[in-house]
Amino acid sequence: MTNNMQFKASYLSVLVKQLVVVFFLLAAFQSIAYSNTSAAPEFSQQDVRALIKSVRTDKLDYLQNKKQITQAYEQSKLKQNGALHLEAAAIYAELLFREEKYEKLDKHLTVYLSNQQLSKQPDVLLLFLESQLKLFSLQKELQKANDVVNQLKTRFSQSTPAEKIIILRAFAYFYTETDELKKTLSVALDGLELAMQNNDIASQGYFYRKIADAYNYLENKEKAITYAKKALIAYQQTQDGLYTAKAYWSLGNVLLEINKPNESLIYLDKALSYFESVNMQKGLSFAQYSIANILYKQENYEDALALATKNIEVAHLAGIGDMKLASMILMLDIYKKQGLLEKADKMNDEVFSMIDDFSRSIYKADYLQKRYQLKRSLNKTDDAFDAMEQMLTFMKKHYEATSETNIKTLQIKFEVKEKEEKILQLEYDKNINELLAKEEYQQKIIWRLSATIAFILVIMSLLLIYKQVLQRKKYYNIALTDYLTSSLNRRGIMQKAAQKLKQSNATIAIVDLDLFKHINDTYGHDVGDSVLKAFARAAQNILAGDDQFGRYGGEEWLFVLNTVDKQSVKTTFDSIANTLIDICSEIEGLNNTETITFSAGAAISSSSNRSLEKLIIHADELLYKAKQSGRNQVNVEQP
Repeated sequence: MTNNMQFKASYLSVLVKQLVVVFFLLAAFQSIAYSNTSAAPEFSQQDVRALIKSVRTDKLDYLQNKKQITQAYEQSKLKQNGALHLEAAAIYAELLFREEKYEKLDKHLTVYLSNQQLSKQPDVLLLFLESQLKLFSLQKELQKANDVVNQLKTRFSQSTPAEKIIILRAFAYFYTETDELKKTLSVALDGLELAMQNNDIASQGYFYRKIADAYNYLENKEKAITYAKKALIAYQQTQDGLYTAKAYWSLGNVLLEINKPNESLIYLDKALSYFESVNMQKGLSFAQYSIANILYKQENYEDALALATKNIEVAHLAGIGDMKLASMILMLDIYKKQGLLEKADKMNDEVFSMIDDFSRSIYKADYLQKRYQLKRSLNKTDDAFDAMEQMLTFMKKHYEATSETNIKTLQIKFEVKEKEEKILQLEYDKNINELLAKEEYQQKIIWRLSATIAFILVIMSLLLIYKQVLQRKKYYNIALTDYLTSSLNRRGIMQKAAQKLKQSNATIAIVDLDLFKHINDTYGHDVGDSVLKAFARAAQNILAGDDQFGRYGGEEWLFVLNTVDKQSVKTTFDSIANTLIDICSEIEGLNNTETITFSAGAAISSSSNRSLEKLIIHADELLYKAKQSGRNQVNVEQP
């Protein structure tokens, strides 16, 4: 009797719950139907929300989509979208930081950090505070920076995992800027663990790069290369062009330091290409310095000296004291190699007068060692031993900041965390499977208890699922499409290439528009954008149905051609080149005497080599040779 009553009560409870679900689904469906009948404005609230989501999930690059981000910020402000506008303003703050518009960013942060509404949006508040801490750190306003650090520390314990990742990102930047390498490694390891648990790929790349840079400063080149490559792999899964370029630079820089200049140059050229495409002075200064260093190691002193001299001004305009001084020190080394000791000594004294501009103790120590050697060679004994005394002081500070015991502890800690992460992933998969099994069991009970409710529920669910599939397909296509040219983006073409190589042999080609920076600098970025669109049109007009192409980054394109015939490959690109000239002749604002050309490197796969990564590397090398041989040509080889 009691069991029967319990069963009835349970039955009624389930019926009530299902009726609530049905009414909810009916209301949701009606809301969706109504939204479909409303005409969306040119840049609607939904558009703003979709753009913000794409940026925050690293499906759009900040600098290459700065017009859209600025438009989203300004329109949400104009329409007083409240919470949505604050989120757009936080994204805009990061854009200003990446554009190096620090004065404008400072005013922007002052306005929005006083907004009381932010207390209801803790994740957005943390994005603002992250931008503020990076700004204060960069500008060496350490008291203000420490105030922000303390504010973030008080929020850490009550924050969600995603919010903690934002805080740890900010800390990693701050501790790197203030030469606190032990703390940099510590927070980067903690942040990496959280990013892995949250499947936050971009943040994983960020923390991997911080770890790589820290190990590089600690002269552990093997670990630096390992983590720099992990950072690059992570960022290549996103559309964040800036941080991908920085990862290229980090890896190229470490390879340069272990005397692998040719391999280093491949990555540095990729970094330089992005920095030039978005006119980022800070990135340019780092990449140009490293390339000047390669020229120096190759004993090409004249070109190295010219590039280092140019880079002093670039670094000065970008406000990077370390890079300005590094370029001056490189000039000093070149003068020594050329036997121009008087010029070297004069440059040495100039650097010494600015020694406080170095951000790290190890930089000061390395420079002072060079000063000691030069002064000794010139018999300036007092200056030499003064440099030696100061060098020992700064070396001591550096070693205090990088205690070997603590570093080893952190290394072990990270290795354990990698194993723990695998266990966590297994547990996560197990929990998901158990949840799915439980839901399937409950669904069977619902079917047995009420056929009518189940029928309605299934019909409504199918309608909603159909709507969601359409929406997901739409967003999926957006995520794989380049915003400017409507062709496939990097992620999209990489997927197509991988699929093609699984099925059959093909040709993988990388194309780079020649002298594209000249077009942007001479005619402006709007004309540059028109040239990119023209290239996409030319490729679409010529390629056969089984061929694919997409924008690989900046003015660089990746082609997947359904042929292994060299002549066929060359014929295809010749046709694209001719069509491109015709289309570009119609571009308003572009001089008729300006001929737009491109260079290409094409690697043909074989049954023994269908590795996309190797084919891209080989195609990139062939492209580099084409550029070096005078541009406007196609190099085709089978690896």
